[in-house]
Amino acid sequence: MSMAPNPVPRLAIFGDSHYACLRRAHTEGLVDLSGLDLEYWGHVGRRFRMLEFRDGAIYPTDEYTADRFAKFNEKGRRFLPAADFDVILFMGCRIDLSLFFLGMLDAAMRGQHLSLGLRRAMLRHRLSSLPSYEMAQKMAAMGMADIYLHPVSLVGFEGPYYDSVKTDAMMQSTPQVRGEIWQFMAEEMAQDGITFIPQPEQTIIQGIYSDPAYITLNSLGQTDFTHRNAAYGALIYQQLLQHIQGAAELS
Repeated sequence: MSMAPNPVPRLAIFGDSHYACLRRAHTEGLVDLSGLDLEYWGHVGRRFRMLEFRDGAIYPTDEYTADRFAKFNEKGRRFLPAADFDVILFMGCRIDLSLFFLGMLDAAMRGQHLSLGLRRAMLRHRLSSLPSYEMAQKMAAMGMADIYLHPVSLVGFEGPYYDSVKTDAMMQSTPQVRGEIWQFMAEEMAQDGITFIPQPEQTIIQGIYSDPAYITLNSLGQTDFTHRNAAYGALIYQQLLQHIQGAAELS
C-alpha cells in the first residue's frame, strides 16, 4: 500500500448520488470511522459530464461545477488531487456494470461457455465507455493513492429497469456463480491497479435485484429503486475498512 507517513489514513470518497448511502452510514453511526482522516467529494451524476483528469487530479471543467463539488466537501475542495490521499474510493461515479454482469449470469446459468478472451473483451468494451473508470485508471497508475471502486448497485427488487433483459436463467443464479463473476471482474480491474468492491451477497435477492431492505426513498417518500440506504453504505464501508486494514498490516 502506498501509505504516507501520516499515522491516520487519508480517505476520500468520490461519488455521484450513490455515495449518499456512505454519508448516511457515517452520520447515523453505523460504522466506526474514527481511525480515518475522511473527506467526501461528490455530486449528482449529471455533473460528471463536467469532470476531467489532469495534472494528477480530477477537475471540474467549469466554475459552477467546481462550486457544487466544493459545497459538499469538508474542506471546500474545488478539485480532487490524488497526492492528498492514501485511499480513494470511487463510489458509483456513473460506473454501471449491471448489464455486463447480467449477461455473464445468463450465460453461466445456461451452461454457455464464453472464453476468457471474449469475457475480457466484453468487460473492457464496457469499461472503456466510462469516463470515470478512465479517471480511476489514471489515478491508480500514479501510485500515490490506493484506488478502490464500487460500481452502481443492482436495481431494487420490482424495479422496471431489467424487464427487457432479465431471463429466468439469470434470476435463478446462485451465490457461487455471482461470486465467480465478481471475482473475474476484480481480477481484470486489478490489472489496472484498482481494487474492486462487489455488491455484498446478502443484499441480492431473486438472483439479480437489490433487496428491498437496502432500498431508500426519494424526496417524495416514494420507493427509489436506484439508490441504497445507510445499511447498505455500512456494508460497503466494512469491506473497504477490511481492505485498508489488511494493506496497512502488509506495509
